[in-house]
Amino acid sequence: MIGKVSGIIDFIGSDYLLIDVNGVGYEIFCSPSTLSTSQVGETLTLFTDLLVRQDLLQLTGFKSLAERSFYRELMTVQGVGKKGALSIVDTIGISTSIRAISMDDWQPFKAAPTIGPKIAQRIVIELKPKMSKLLILGGETVDTTTTKDQPKDIKIAKEAEAYNQEMQIRTEALSALVKLGYSESVAAGVLTKIIMDSENLTTETLIRDALQQLASI
Repeated sequence: MIGKVSGIIDFIGSDYLLIDVNGVGYEIFCSPSTLSTSQVGETLTLFTDLLVRQDLLQLTGFKSLAERSFYRELMTVQGVGKKGALSIVDTIGISTSIRAISMDDWQPFKAAPTIGPKIAQRIVIELKPKMSKLLILGGETVDTTTTKDQPKDIKIAKEAEAYNQEMQIRTEALSALVKLGYSESVAAGVLTKIIMDSENLTTETLIRDALQQLASI
């Protein structure tokens, strides 16, 4: 297994980098953001995932272990595939994806190329049971530093508690909006956007803000 590649960028293709490692060139498929921030001649280290098929050996590269781990979790979902998993990591990101999964909200995943509604729903259903593992990845992407007063495991626990509180508030608000006659899918999309753009929400303020946005739809 090739887990990491570190070398000089020789060429930047449409969807891959050619990296020279002591005279050996590795073609590594990367996200558009990685490609756009790379320059020929610079030294780059990528954590890699090796896809092995009968007629194919293909490396995909990531700038962090957390990205690679989340990519691998996405690859376990039927129908996602390499391009879909890479586009989710790149366009949606780990933190937003985890938040959506925790709230049973599949809408954000439709923003990723090649991901349709059915696959988006499947992502939430199949990854929700892995939430504790995903939260660790989320904690790593937010902050991996440790101090005497706040070791990493305590910080991850706090992140998990925050996600649980958000999910409870969102569930209560969604139930109230559905009882008022709004479509569950439309209301869920509005609530998710408000939560992602706001801080320190309560159920009451979330319902109020959602009603204001729903009134204009």
